[in-house]
Amino acid sequence: MVRGRADSKRTHCVSVRLNAEELARWQGARQKTERKELGAWVRAVVEESLNGHPGVPGDVPRVPAVNDNAYAQLVQAAEDLRDLVRLVQEQGTLPAGIDATLAQLGNAALHVRGLPVAPESSPRQSR
Repeated sequence: MVRGRADSKRTHCVSVRLNAEELARWQGARQKTERKELGAWVRAVVEESLNGHPGVPGDVPRVPAVNDNAYAQLVQAAEDLRDLVRLVQEQGTLPAGIDATLAQLGNAALHVRGLPVAPESSPRQSR
């Protein structure tokens, strides 16, 4: 559903009675997500269950924060890959050093996810 569309207006109300323990558990689960309202969280959990989506029930999808160092590594990897494509197009063969470039790209992805980075197998070639 998209907010603001005429056909997306919610006109039906569903009531659920909870005891104090159930309410505390529901509120605790909601607080682990980005949902501010319990009703919105319950609706998201039910919809996710009906649609078979895995993950944290009722959570709002969000982009993880990327630190400056990881961003710089990804930018460098993208530039290296662009150079690689250009060389393959010009020469018709893969240049030497492809393994190091791919290792750098893999390490950048690991770094962004906060996972241990593999040691580099060969020093980086300068342009």
